Amino acid sequence: MKITVALRTFGTCAALLASCATNAISQPEPVPRMSERCLDAASYVVLAKQWMEYIDSHGETADALVNLGMARRYSGEMEAARLAGKRAVELEPENPRALAFYATVLSLLDAQSDEAIELLERCRAVAPDFADGLISLAGAYLRGGRLKKAEDACGTMFEQQIIPRPLQDFAYNMLIGLPEGAVLVTNGDDDTFAPIAMQSGMNLRTDVVVVNRHLLNAHVYADSLFREHELLRPSKTVKDGLGREASRAIIDRWLVEGKTPVYFAVTVPLHDLGLDTGKMAIEGLGWRGAGEGLEPEEIARLVLERYRLDSATDWAFGWDLVPNLSMEVGHNYVASLMNLAKREGVGADTRCRLLGKALAIAEFHGLPVKAQLEALVKKCGTR
Repeated sequence: MKITVALRTFGTCAALLASCATNAISQPEPVPRMSERCLDAASYVVLAKQWMEYIDSHGETADALVNLGMARRYSGEMEAARLAGKRAVELEPENPRALAFYATVLSLLDAQSDEAIELLERCRAVAPDFADGLISLAGAYLRGGRLKKAEDACGTMFEQQIIPRPLQDFAYNMLIGLPEGAVLVTNGDDDTFAPIAMQSGMNLRTDVVVVNRHLLNAHVYADSLFREHELLRPSKTVKDGLGREASRAIIDRWLVEGKTPVYFAVTVPLHDLGLDTGKMAIEGLGWRGAGEGLEPEEIARLVLERYRLDSATDWAFGWDLVPNLSMEVGHNYVASLMNLAKREGVGADTRCRLLGKALAIAEFHGLPVKAQLEALVKKCGTR
């Protein structure tokens, strides 16, 4: 009888333990950075809820709070993201991920946040090769108009091999064919930091001025740019208080005054700036806005003979880890090659070589334009 009761009791305890194990909250999926993989808004809301439940169940850690904060940030809850980042740093003051995340949120809330830069400099001190920290520090320096410090941070990114090879080559290709003293207008983090890193780390085309079009809206960035490069200061004063229209007004002055060649990276959505691509010529990975350009055959030789294109189809690179980079590199190479192949003045053989290269990249990255390119390349073979 006693044995039976004991067995029943043991069975009850075992069942309870099994139930607890089944109901235990497992660690949610880490929240990816948008530059690595962009989710829809609803997914970030779900991830925030999951990480909150996980923290309630397992307690606070800096890593869990950073994931919660990232989900909050990407779902638009910036104050909740700030509180999560602050608490993460309070728990682990030397945790580089916590320092970088909290500083990034502070920078987004206040572009000239001294506290954010202090946190990121501390992050760099404790983890000199931490990618997120260096990227955020370079961005904070740029937003604060500290251009030389931004170049130094980007140079460290190059030295630490934080910028992946395909992006390095993409930046190299953007810079290599530009005329002396050109301005290269860029759009986001990748197409801004990578060329600056190549300039600083390789001493490559340091005569080119890389300008982020979004940051031109901030007076402190624009003023620093004009102090460093006097030719870029518009002869006609751009009115204060233009806010988000400042970049367009400044760029318009550059195009009208024509004091320096102006190029737009293919990553820049020109319609946002009210520019008509029908009135502009593409030269490799840039649209020429002002200045004398190259002949189409010269551009084609530049692309086919001097561009570093092999990394765009490198099977050894972990493309699945950074799908956004696959789209950025693959799509822009293919679009540029196809656009160039259509130009008047490009010989038939050159056109076929450009289309063949475009097809190889499109096939590798699984781009929808592959079928169209196959038809064009086939036509080349039958002429």
